[in-house]
Amino acid sequence: MKLFNFLRKDKVEKRAAIVDVSDADFKKYVIRRSYKSAVLVDFWAAWCGPCRQLGPVLERIAEEPEQTFILAKLNTEHNPRAAASFEIYSIPAVKAFRNGQVVNEFTGALPEPMVRRFIDKVSSDPPPPPALSVSADPAKRLKQGQAHLKRGRGFEAFVALNDFPESEEAEDALQLLPLAEFLFDIEDDHGLTGVEELDLEYQAATEAMKRGKPSLALDHLLSALEIGEPMDRPVTTGVIEATFALLTDDSKVTQEYQERLDKAEQSLAT
Repeated sequence: MKLFNFLRKDKVEKRAAIVDVSDADFKKYVIRRSYKSAVLVDFWAAWCGPCRQLGPVLERIAEEPEQTFILAKLNTEHNPRAAASFEIYSIPAVKAFRNGQVVNEFTGALPEPMVRRFIDKVSSDPPPPPALSVSADPAKRLKQGQAHLKRGRGFEAFVALNDFPESEEAEDALQLLPLAEFLFDIEDDHGLTGVEELDLEYQAATEAMKRGKPSLALDHLLSALEIGEPMDRPVTTGVIEATFALLTDDSKVTQEYQERLDKAEQSLAT
């Protein structure tokens, strides 16, 4: 899934590529999203002439189909706290985030070729280690991921389970990763499909996991399986199977819902 989202419509893809951020949601849309892909923050203001030159260049590049970064626009006049915390003294200023950290930056309205080189470097360079710490021991790291999933913490679980080190636990981590991705994507609205009925089921499943009610989450996921189009079903099934992996095969909940999943898939196949 590109950028770990379930977005399918062109207009939704474009809207996802560029997002307006504020002091209140900077952590959600910049810091956390930078664990999925590079996030470029354009610090700007309406009175700034060079900002009006650079902004359209960044936006045009961000909406190109081959790009994978997210462009976050922050108006420094309306959001002084974020601007101050990142020591923005001159605008336009662009800071690139990966794994929760600033990895590169520039100020001023650079010409488009230089902007493109900047973006290419940010996107191609290896990201730094995650700012959110996880155990170096694979067994402990797996337990961290499982504990976060049982509390419905998608972001924390994703950080623990993604890019898992080669080990005996790696296969278990891989089985759980679809659930972590799903919860993380729904938490930051990046996993919404644009189909209201389906999105409501996904959101309800996420809330049920946060409340420690996996059975209720599976009810909503099975409903989503029936509502979704054929292209949605592999994603939903993957999340259901990851939930089974979290609960383990000998769980009564897993056994009950595995039967229900088998019946649902048979019904959808006819």
